[in-house]
Amino acid sequence: MDGKDKSLGETREMLALVGEAISEWSFVELSLCNLFTICVTPTSSHPDDDAQAVVYIDFQVPTAIFYSVENFRSKLRMVDAALEARISGSDERSVELRTDWAALSKKTRKLSLKRNRLAHWTVTPAYYDDDISNPAKLMPPYGSPGWWSETGSNPPGKHVSSKEVNDIVLAFSELDEKLRSFYKGLASERVLTDDFDRRTIRLIKLHERRSHRRAENLRRELGRSE
Repeated sequence: MDGKDKSLGETREMLALVGEAISEWSFVELSLCNLFTICVTPTSSHPDDDAQAVVYIDFQVPTAIFYSVENFRSKLRMVDAALEARISGSDERSVELRTDWAALSKKTRKLSLKRNRLAHWTVTPAYYDDDISNPAKLMPPYGSPGWWSETGSNPPGKHVSSKEVNDIVLAFSELDEKLRSFYKGLASERVLTDDFDRRTIRLIKLHERRSHRRAENLRRELGRSE
């Protein structure tokens, strides 16, 4: 393989890795959205059930809210606040869940900084010649404030290699697995499901007191589902 072919192949490989990493991060955000949804709307999951799937009663509104926020730090703070408000008890399990989430949220926040580099930095093409060996790498756009802070006045300075990008892909994938495991487990936690059950009963009783027609509709629909 001559220098030109090697340069082109390595550059394409780097671009593919960056694309894979950004796509993997989108799954991280989807898992965060699902966690937010679980905190603000009931699910059909229950600790006494054998079903593993999380079935959302109403996901359209919380999903629209989550993705309307453009800044990721704000998205994560929104999830933090929703979970803190929903799992607010002082019992041992609630405290344990909040502690577990705090560690996971911290890891997510830290990895989001790497996602920012992937999204805003530039892949500099590889270049190989008889006397030159310059692998493809990820760097801040030339001349940008980020470029000066990373490299100073003597480039190449700091950069992200293809191996490091591949490690980021794996880190994002591992994070997504942990987030999915957390929200699926949370969906069937008694501290969550029992709270939603109490609120559902309260809502039905309010209908019975304030709107006989709505109460009758509820009884009719419940009768159909039996």
